[in-house]
Amino acid sequence: MATRLLTLAAAFAIVLVGGSAVARETVHGSIVVQDLAYGEVLFKYFQDDYFSALTRLLAAEERGELKHHEADEQLMAGALYLSYGQHQLAGQLFERVLEQSVDPAIHDRAWFFLAKIWEQRGYLDQAEAALARIGDSLPKDLEPQRFMLHAEVLMDQGRFAEALTVLQEWKRPRDEWVGYAKYNIGVALVRLGQVEAGAAVLDDVGQIEPDSPAMEALRDKANVALGYAWLQAQRPVEAKPSLQRVRLEGPFSNKALLGVGWADAENTDYRGALAPWLELRSRNMLDSAVQESLLAVPFAFAKLGADKQAADHYNDAIAAFTNEIGHLSQAIDSIEAGKLITDLLGERTDSTSVESGWYWRLERVPDTIESRYLYELLASNNFQEGLKNYRDLLQMNRNLAHWSESLGAFDDILDTRQRAYQQRRPNIDASLASVDLDAMAARRVEFESRLQTIERTEDVVGLGTPKEQETWRTLAAMEPQLAALPNDDESNELRDKQHFLRGLMLWDLQRDYKARLWGEKKSLGDLDRQLREAQRRHTQVSGGRDDWPEKFTSLTARISGLTPRVQGLQATAQTALVHQQDFLQGLAVAELKAQRDRLNTYLVQARFSLATLYDRAAAQPPPAKTADGAVAAEGVK
Repeated sequence: MATRLLTLAAAFAIVLVGGSAVARETVHGSIVVQDLAYGEVLFKYFQDDYFSALTRLLAAEERGELKHHEADEQLMAGALYLSYGQHQLAGQLFERVLEQSVDPAIHDRAWFFLAKIWEQRGYLDQAEAALARIGDSLPKDLEPQRFMLHAEVLMDQGRFAEALTVLQEWKRPRDEWVGYAKYNIGVALVRLGQVEAGAAVLDDVGQIEPDSPAMEALRDKANVALGYAWLQAQRPVEAKPSLQRVRLEGPFSNKALLGVGWADAENTDYRGALAPWLELRSRNMLDSAVQESLLAVPFAFAKLGADKQAADHYNDAIAAFTNEIGHLSQAIDSIEAGKLITDLLGERTDSTSVESGWYWRLERVPDTIESRYLYELLASNNFQEGLKNYRDLLQMNRNLAHWSESLGAFDDILDTRQRAYQQRRPNIDASLASVDLDAMAARRVEFESRLQTIERTEDVVGLGTPKEQETWRTLAAMEPQLAALPNDDESNELRDKQHFLRGLMLWDLQRDYKARLWGEKKSLGDLDRQLREAQRRHTQVSGGRDDWPEKFTSLTARISGLTPRVQGLQATAQTALVHQQDFLQGLAVAELKAQRDRLNTYLVQARFSLATLYDRAAAQPPPAKTADGAVAAEGVK
């Protein structure tokens, strides 16, 4: 039972990648630890100190300290490797252990979460293979997610037809996962060119009755996807109703308002298109839909013949685009200087923060000029995982620096022990020389021989106490003296007393003989054990005394060999840290440059459209004058 609980704890450690609370819910009951080293590993693990847990686990494995937790150690190692992105190694460990005698429910659950993490990391082939390893013992609450995950893996590979087949085979009672599944089916159908079929599915999702904020967001997302599918199919009439179902304050409201305006514009209702587009102008300029609305509004005014209002709005758009392009350029310079990563991690880079691996997530985005343009990128799985990599490398560098300092401390410890050994060597030699184990062994043999003689001859006096033996000798010595006395009443009385005392004493000695013989034999056995222990300790102390110089030389060489190894790891980790920072900064800079390029395109369009308006106004004939010199109300409005 203890092993099963430990296996459950370790196997489900991978659930933490998707959220630490999930893993805590999977560990039930108490864990019985049979090896102290494994208890230390669990202590570090449940403190979220995963690096120390993995280090202690590997050290315990090398020293053979996990005799009772071999399978648990493999699963725990796999979970910890997985937390640091070592998916191939973790997969090999899981595969090796889970194919043995493991409960099917644990087997299926472990492979499900392993597939989920591989999909998040982009290892799509491995994710699909892991899903194929799942049997029929997956818990019912995870079965819907399994279908969703399989479909997502296929869609990530561009295999939309197969994803559609997987989702259509899913027959479950109506729950929140049905909405997600239908949304994915609709998107897959639209991407396959089956707009009518996809629109029907998306329309169904777009009209559900939501019972949670997540379902409200899904409904809005489906309506936006449906509306833009119809717009791309040149069917604005069908697009507008679905876009109008989107909430005005939701996360998809800006895109929906933009789409409603284009639906009206496609139907040449430019006055109607102005209403949603003018609403967008008052919203956050960082949104791409708001930026596009700055061009759409003057476009509508120009179509209505209000060239002056169009020109004013184009000028406003040019100013706004120019201002944002400047901010983006400033943000790009800041990121290239390394400020983004420092701002993102902030106080989380200190040594008191022990949580590490894929369990950690960025919870708060700093309010900086560059982060305001990067909310979607910062929330993306790709960037989050890259940031975790960077943070773990930073912690690894800190650990290596600590280890480098510790090596110097080890040298000092060895020097101290060497001096202590040299100081204690004379005392040790004297103590060893003062103990004559051979003489003790000889005396023990003599004692055993005497005891055997006493037992063979039944010498009851030989087992008497020293006082009894002295009394017996005194009585025995009196016997010839009493025999020499004359044969009178007084002498006979003395002889009778001596015989009586001797007989009484012999009776007592014979009565206690067997008990004393057993006691002496027991003492002899105790003496044997003590002699063996003394010989063992004597050999141990003597061997330690003689082996220490060689051990000292070996440990000194080992520590000396570790120094260049740690320095090499420090160089490697520092190089990886720089590369990871460049990678993250490259993602952020590429995103900001894409936004700046889009704004530059909008800026060129705005300037070109404004120039077109000016050219059209310049090409018009001059306004006619009345008799009193007034200009007729014609020309640019």
